[in-house]
Amino acid sequence: MKNRKRILLESLFLTVLIFLVAILLNHALDYFRIDSIVGVMNVHEIDSESFAVERFFIDVFGGEKCDILSERIVKLKEEIRKVGEDLSSYSRFSFFRRKDFDYLKRKYFLLELKFFSLVKELNSECGKPYLPVLFFYEIGDKASISQGFILQDVGKGFGDELVVLSLDKDYEDEPLIRLIKEYYNVTKAPTIIINNEKFEGLLYSNELKGILLKALRENGEK
Repeated sequence: MKNRKRILLESLFLTVLIFLVAILLNHALDYFRIDSIVGVMNVHEIDSESFAVERFFIDVFGGEKCDILSERIVKLKEEIRKVGEDLSSYSRFSFFRRKDFDYLKRKYFLLELKFFSLVKELNSECGKPYLPVLFFYEIGDKASISQGFILQDVGKGFGDELVVLSLDKDYEDEPLIRLIKEYYNVTKAPTIIINNEKFEGLLYSNELKGILLKALRENGEK
């Protein structure tokens, strides 16, 4: 009887110990994940400010604006992609710092929208070298998940020309997202905006590729 009681106590102790270790480990990983995302965000913000300053200097002192700023856009695009991937993967495993990840998610959307405006400005000044794509998704929606993978796969064939910005259709904490949703009348997910044209529902690879090629061709003619 005593041995049985001892075994039960030891099992309980081990269970509690494992549970506490798991909590501490998750806390530690959350700090690492958040620090990693914040680091990339900070670099992106500095690069965005540098982009604006460099653009000002080129306007004042002259220089090959389009070539120089295009290099900046490519770097900013990669930083945005990195933050988006990290937020998407890390936030699913965080149990204790949801508010921190929600804050970073809002900040990420703002960085995306700021980058979107930079791309639009550069396009207006340099003959539309980039094709911005707004992708509205819904968390947990199978069609949205599939569309995200298709966009990623198709986008590889377009290189730096394609700039995909992903926005949570149901995100309510940022007024700018609501404003863009209302402007494009986005009511369902997935929805893709290309050259101000709205495409609702899942677009498969061949159809999406055709739409993107047509949009790039139209941009090149303008």
